[in-house]
Amino acid sequence: MGKNKAITIMLSMLVGISLIGATGYYGFKQFSPKTEASEPTAEELDKLLVETNEMSTNLADQSYVKIQFKIQANNKDGKHELEKRLFQVNNLIIYEISSKKTEELSGQKGLISLENKLKTEINKIMQDGKVVRVYTTQKIIQ
Repeated sequence: MGKNKAITIMLSMLVGISLIGATGYYGFKQFSPKTEASEPTAEELDKLLVETNEMSTNLADQSYVKIQFKIQANNKDGKHELEKRLFQVNNLIIYEISSKKTEELSGQKGLISLENKLKTEINKIMQDGKVVRVYTTQKIIQ
């Protein structure tokens, strides 16, 4: 009878430890902070990008810029809306750039600032989707 009691106690302990482990694993998975989604593949990204035409406009200091962008939407509906609103997007870009001086568009910080500002302004007019990122694909200042 001593052997059966020892086996019963060991099995009970094994089941208890297993339950504690399973509960801990579930709690860890459920309540751990979610990591950001991974970057989309090139094919996925291509399906979400809208390219602007090459634009030329004067800057505030009488220089001029030739510039072009690719705008990433959050989904296919957003891309479709961006394509329909491209004339408004172009208008926002010209307004934003024409208020800048050459030194404000020079360098990495200037471009990042412009891209973020354009993202914010374009998102204000979007209804079905949103802009995830604006990429500068061409820029020449003269």
